[in-house]
Amino acid sequence: MKIKTKCRSILILIGLLFWSQHGISQTPDTTWVYKSINDKDLELSVFLPSNYKNSEKEFPTIAIFHGGAWNKGDVSMHFPDCTYWSKRGMIAISVDYRLKTRDNVEVPLECVKDAKSVIRFLRKNAKNLKVNPNKIVTAGGSAEGQLAAATAMITDEKINDDFYNLSISCVPNAVILYNPWFKCSESLSPPFHITKNLPSIITFSGGQDPGIPVQQMIDFHNALKKVGNPSELYIGKKGKHGFCNGRNKNNRFFYWSLEYADEFLVKNNILSGENLVVRPNNVQKLTADEYQVYR
Repeated sequence: MKIKTKCRSILILIGLLFWSQHGISQTPDTTWVYKSINDKDLELSVFLPSNYKNSEKEFPTIAIFHGGAWNKGDVSMHFPDCTYWSKRGMIAISVDYRLKTRDNVEVPLECVKDAKSVIRFLRKNAKNLKVNPNKIVTAGGSAEGQLAAATAMITDEKINDDFYNLSISCVPNAVILYNPWFKCSESLSPPFHITKNLPSIITFSGGQDPGIPVQQMIDFHNALKKVGNPSELYIGKKGKHGFCNGRNKNNRFFYWSLEYADEFLVKNNILSGENLVVRPNNVQKLTADEYQVYR
């Protein structure tokens, strides 16, 4: 375990060095342990708003789950996103959760339990952490889009652990999905758990993603809308799997998705004001014919 932990730390450091050289990331301001299980601390990498220390206010908070098929990836994958959201006045968190091989657990079951624990941790400790418990957002890409959606949609009490009191809601106030991979058992796959009164959901998906057909995302969006849930879907016509990730500072889809996600959070009273998205000079804004919108 120590060897694996050391290797993981080295990989994160390499990633931080690469992205810092490209001017698109920063290191977390702090880490919070949200759960200790099987002698392992599960941590949140936390990016704080500039006025966090001297403010008495409660801040909107976003918890982002990294991709990797429930088996790989690490928290640094979403440091660029966290950097943006913290500048936007949010507590921005990249979540470490248990992975199949590294932690020898059943997935995505144990991953979903961890995801729910994150939201309960934030609400239980909201006062001390300055978290607004009524403005919590989950976000995730690929298989971990399943995790972000599951916190809102998977309600079976068996799909929890007893680390936190289940009376503490794990349901976020809004959900952001990036090319979500829902291919798991029906008991854990969000499209099989669409009900009324779900949080607002915004989904980004690629028109050239071989693993997630566009029609699948349209069907998910329509099913949400059919029972009265707020849903928005954005299809980047030339986008492939993982196309909105910000690790490449020249990724046009990254800035495009940030703008629409920011607009979405404003409409849902999570944020207010104008977005702060700034593209590098050589990165052009997507034109209207490069994407499709479903609302």
